Amino acid sequence: MRRYRCADCGHVWRQDTSAAAEPRAKLSRTGLRWALEGIVVAHLTVARVAEGIGVAWDTANNAVLAEGKRLLINDPRGSRA
Repeated sequence: MRRYRCADCGHVWRQDTSAAAEPRAKLSRTGLRWALEGIVVAHLTVARVAEGIGVAWDTANNAVLAEGKRLLINDPRGSRA
């Protein structure tokens, strides 16, 4: 959780970012969804997705693979044929 301190009065507060991304994630939930939709629906390359969200190719690729595995392989509902 990010901490801020007012330079004038010394008041400290925290910003809760847990709704924006998983802990230690390199991409926000919105960025990850955009990346997945870009690759699956719009047939964008990983390079184009990485450029679009402003991260390195490896970062985009790793995040998309991990999320794809989470959604498809670890789906608790099982596969639907």
